[in-house]
Amino acid sequence: MITMASASKRPTIRDVAKIAGVSYGTVSRYFNGSEHVSEAAANRIAKAVKETSYTPNSSARSLAHRRTQTIALIIQVESNSTIMQSSIAQAISGANQTLGEAGYQMVTLIADSEQATQRITTLVNGDFADGYLLFSMSNDDSLLKAFRNLRRPMVRSEISSEDRTSFLAVDFDNEQGQATITRYLLNKHRTRLAYICGPGYSPTSLNRLAGFKTAMGELYDDNLVYYADDWETTSGEMAAVAFEAHLHSIDGIVCANDNIAVGLINQLRHMGLRIPEDIAVTGFDDSTMALLANPKLTTVHQDSQLLGRTMAELVLRQIRGEESHTTILKTRIVERQSA
Repeated sequence: MITMASASKRPTIRDVAKIAGVSYGTVSRYFNGSEHVSEAAANRIAKAVKETSYTPNSSARSLAHRRTQTIALIIQVESNSTIMQSSIAQAISGANQTLGEAGYQMVTLIADSEQATQRITTLVNGDFADGYLLFSMSNDDSLLKAFRNLRRPMVRSEISSEDRTSFLAVDFDNEQGQATITRYLLNKHRTRLAYICGPGYSPTSLNRLAGFKTAMGELYDDNLVYYADDWETTSGEMAAVAFEAHLHSIDGIVCANDNIAVGLINQLRHMGLRIPEDIAVTGFDDSTMALLANPKLTTVHQDSQLLGRTMAELVLRQIRGEESHTTILKTRIVERQSA
């Protein structure tokens, strides 16, 4: 068996292939993200990589002294459908434009499975880019652990109360945005408000829930909070069913994002309720889903393209050695017909 202790030279891709019991080409396909690698082979390769401390970039040792002119944008998600959200596409567009203008190329990596996350973690440990932008919508923290040992700049798309000092971040004022739209409903004399929270692993979700609690004050009732497993429309549909026994006393429901709100509206209408006459509904993000809702969704607007641009600018400032700070972007209410 080849290990770092017994090897007389830096481990190679062929060492990994030998330990994993696969061909050189299979290991190469694994690192290139090919789908033509079986799960069993991928697991053996990942184990071999860890055992040998192999890094896929043979010139990694020299990267500390030169630039690759590459920034990696990593999207870590639980579900592929999350990647299709317009806010993600807009953020990617904004980042790509800013980096391109600065002479950098941007590569996008998607960690949507354990295997993909392992491959990307190996690439990060191999120090293959000048900087990183991380959009994490997953409860898997393995990538964050890799970044803690990295000397390259990294900017997150969320501010976590548990990890405010380790990494710079660009985020929207989620707490204030949700508090503002909750007060908007309260000022319309909608005082019996329920809430649909996003997944508990998400700092964005927790910050928006905190904003709702702050605005509600003594009116807050945890019995009228539904904790969703994801950000999708099905969570809104399930929440409507969960709230069914309370619907006669609820006059408004604040949602953690637009997808959830659209699913909620569809299910409430199916149950014979009128929006907003019987129950007002609000969202958050101002995505294209907000305009597809019937009625159109009152929501909190966030400029996702600005988020991407600001993240890119922040990682470039760090590369240039300029002073950099975590940035919070403002939000605003967009009034439509649902509330």
